[in-house]
Amino acid sequence: MSCLICAGPAQRIVCDGSWEECKCPDCGHYRIADALVLALMDQGQIFDVPKARAWLGTQPVVGGIPSIEVAHGLLLG
Repeated sequence: MSCLICAGPAQRIVCDGSWEECKCPDCGHYRIADALVLALMDQGQIFDVPKARAWLGTQPVVGGIPSIEVAHGLLLG
């Protein structure tokens, strides 16, 4: 699987709910809402990699994993 932020190699983690969870050696361990992944694909957008990585580093974690929801992710695209 590819990282949803930087498109580099990443490990997909199976998780509950409507999330995509990845472990990337460069971006870290994170979750992205399925709705955000679909919205970005529909709009042909990708993440600004440095901005997304920096943002993840400042976020509180839910269950030990930072999460990007639709409201935040569209700002990082």
